[in-house]
Amino acid sequence: MKSKQLISAKWVLPIKGKPVEDGAVAIENGLIKAVDTKKALSKKFSGYPHIDLGLSAIMPGLVDCHTHLEYSAFRGVCDDLPFGLWKIQQQEKSRSLEADDWQVSAELGAYETIRSGITTIADITDTGVSLEAAIKAGLRGKVFYEVSGLKPDNGIIEKTLEGIKSWQAKAKDSLIDIGVSAHAVYTTAPALIKEISKLASEQKLSNCIHVSGSMDEYHFVKYGSGPLAHRFKDLSGFQEVLWQPMGVSPVQYLDQWDAFTSPKTIAIHCIHVDEQDLDILARNKVKIVHCPSCAAKLGMGIAPLRKFNQRKLQLGLGTDSPASNNTMDLFEEMRLGLLLQRANDKSTNGLAAQDFMIMATLGGAQVLGLDNEIGSLEPGKKADLIAVDLSQSYQLPAPDPYSAIVYTCSSADVLLTVVEGEIRFKREEGEELDKKFYEKINTLRNKLARK
Repeated sequence: MKSKQLISAKWVLPIKGKPVEDGAVAIENGLIKAVDTKKALSKKFSGYPHIDLGLSAIMPGLVDCHTHLEYSAFRGVCDDLPFGLWKIQQQEKSRSLEADDWQVSAELGAYETIRSGITTIADITDTGVSLEAAIKAGLRGKVFYEVSGLKPDNGIIEKTLEGIKSWQAKAKDSLIDIGVSAHAVYTTAPALIKEISKLASEQKLSNCIHVSGSMDEYHFVKYGSGPLAHRFKDLSGFQEVLWQPMGVSPVQYLDQWDAFTSPKTIAIHCIHVDEQDLDILARNKVKIVHCPSCAAKLGMGIAPLRKFNQRKLQLGLGTDSPASNNTMDLFEEMRLGLLLQRANDKSTNGLAAQDFMIMATLGGAQVLGLDNEIGSLEPGKKADLIAVDLSQSYQLPAPDPYSAIVYTCSSADVLLTVVEGEIRFKREEGEELDKKFYEKINTLRNKLARK
């Protein structure tokens, strides 16, 4: 994109502030210059190249607060399984892939992210291929250096710090920041979890961990039972590690090992939590990422969003990658997330389409500590924005843009994706790019199918 640009549409959704009908956004040198009506900005910025997108909505780029780009090729490979068995299948099939395969898979995920209107990600990886793919795609966000291990290893923190510094050097001139992540309670020794939290504090890193996502995890921690305590442990090479039942919930167990003391801690899932767990999360100001499609597909449960809101916990949305969700579609996460909450609570009170739109944009930016840069359309912020088609028969008449986007849109309706003023995706170019990735992914798919 040229350094100066004016983009207009039927609606502009600043997120902070009311929708602007027949609105426009002026961009200059990667920053938002102004947000107002098309009439006002066309006059004020008459020399700017103008893109008019007609019956569509311009909104902030979506923020995917939890994904794994490198697992994109696992779409449809481990379907229709509960969490524990799904995790075991994923572990087994991962062994059939080589380094080049993981790279292709991560690049597919990065491309799908961009074409789905996601401009910012939070990715967890232990290989680093997601970092390379995200940088190549021009994405913004955080890539977390993942650490796991149930066996004692005195050198793992030193290796982790070396790895983080290496990744920081790779990401130096990109839009990606590096964080650290202890994977989960069923893969990471308690002393190591504590050391990771300490490292995050000392190095001022964002820190995240999967927490209380499934009953399999809950039973593993509290009772020492279930598939994660046996077959998964064997597959992970932890056969000789003795795991004693802790008699407490995963959140309470992690609290005992200072997992939440780092000031930039993010907890993924938090589905099976009680009042004591919620008090711990609130006291430590832990930020929460909700992945409704993944949780529903794997039979994990429904997170208590109203209770999170009551305790003023910051909330973002995540896709958790095509391995567990099949698509990287935050429109679907907004819609399904809202509908599941209403069905579960048997009430339409308290949560509306606009709440989930905020969760997918500014809320996600707050979770990642990026809300001073992105998440809303305001002068001075980074020009990360998307345009969403509202002209289809299944969307009309669309009098309320929030309603139209949350209840009718999908990633297929994204017309344009812009990151820091640069156009990264146009829908009319998508078909050719899809064909290119189909050819690259076909061999990899056959490898996974044979396993």
